[in-house]
Amino acid sequence: MHGLKPETPLRIALLMGNRLNKWHTRLYLEARTLGVDIRAFTYRPFRYPLDEVDLPHEVVPTEAELRGLPRRILEGVENRLFGAEISERPSGLVERLEAFDLIHSWELFTSDTEDALEARARWGTPVLVTVWDNIPFHREEDPIFAARKARAREEAAGFLVYTRESARTLIAEGIEETRIHQVFPGIDLETFKPALSTPNPPCILGIGRMVEEKGFEDLLQAAALLARQQPQLDFTLRLVGEGPLGPTLDHLARVAGLGERYERIASVPHRDLPEIHRAASILALPSRPTSDWKEQFGMVLLEAMASGVPVVASRSGGIPEIVGDAGLLFDPGDFAGLADFLGGLLLSQARWQKFRQAGLERCRARFDVRTNAKELVTIYKKFRST
Repeated sequence: MHGLKPETPLRIALLMGNRLNKWHTRLYLEARTLGVDIRAFTYRPFRYPLDEVDLPHEVVPTEAELRGLPRRILEGVENRLFGAEISERPSGLVERLEAFDLIHSWELFTSDTEDALEARARWGTPVLVTVWDNIPFHREEDPIFAARKARAREEAAGFLVYTRESARTLIAEGIEETRIHQVFPGIDLETFKPALSTPNPPCILGIGRMVEEKGFEDLLQAAALLARQQPQLDFTLRLVGEGPLGPTLDHLARVAGLGERYERIASVPHRDLPEIHRAASILALPSRPTSDWKEQFGMVLLEAMASGVPVVASRSGGIPEIVGDAGLLFDPGDFAGLADFLGGLLLSQARWQKFRQAGLERCRARFDVRTNAKELVTIYKKFRST
């Protein structure tokens, strides 16, 4: 109709702390192609390579960076001697959030969400909070975190979750289900796609930080057990990632006698991951829950399934919901069960093909980033400020 002004694009401020990264932002990058103006804010120290992030972003200086060197040295001494806290939160973030229609923050307990709610108090901008956390009342033993979470429950316009387990966590904490919205992060099915041929010899792949809770010791023990049980079976165990447990895993591989069957590659650029997945026969994610953490999603599962790689994973956190019946699940810490699943896939082409196809179909049905970005934009439009 003549005389109607075109709708102005939604302006979204995206807060992810210092965790801005390539794989978490692909959904928001796709949403920009649908007419949503999304700008991220981040700060040092960066947890992931910022030069890989294509989403428009701004680096906000922290309070520590703005203080002079002598004061920072003194604070370091006080921290060592007396345990005094050193503030690393971004400086002036609230002021940067004024000109947006919606502020999309992360987790109820973060200082980012606290700043987002302060912006809401000043300008009335609605706040949407993504919740990965899947442990009810997590971190509330700390009075600062408890107060932040209580405020977020009261003042946030809504909550975005990637799994039903996170939704159940919010409900357990007293949040009405009508305020909770779910969308899957999604995967680019044109980037992560199957290889034209299968690797020879077969490759068992593990990707992630080399830390205890990721369970790579169980994967290593499973591979060693499989090598003993099936000495005729030629395979490689390839770990990709770095972390404090890396040297220990390298040592354990030697002690277990894996020899040339084992290799570990330090962290690689995200652009290399599609080829790394296509060079694999199986992706294993053997996460171990702790009192303070459970696997919240497992993006590598999507990347593997989209690449035509069968997945074997532990029943930790959100993994069963993501994998469904398209992969094989074992109890955390059960390396013998993991070894059985690995051997079953490597020794049976029909079984391997079955789970390969199941993973591809599950990704196409649930995790296509283009479809999920449309769902995200629909959620955003519900919160357009007036």
